[in-house]
Amino acid sequence: MKRELSQVIILSVLLIYFTYNGITSDFPVPYTITLIIAYLAVITYRVMKVLRLKKEKGTETLNKT
Repeated sequence: MKRELSQVIILSVLLIYFTYNGITSDFPVPYTITLIIAYLAVITYRVMKVLRLKKEKGTETLNKT
C-alpha cells in the first residue's frame, strides 16, 4: 500500500511539473490538455486502487475477530 501511495505522490508531482512547464513554454495547448487528462486518469485509478486495498484490509481484520 505504501508503494501505491508513493506512486500517487510521484505522479501528482509530475503532473504539476508538466502543467507548469506546458503553460510557461511554447508547448501546444492540446498536448498539454491531453497530458493533464492522462495524468489525472492514472492518479484517479491509483487512488481508487489504494482505497480498494484499504477497504479489503479493513474487512479482513473484521472477519478475523
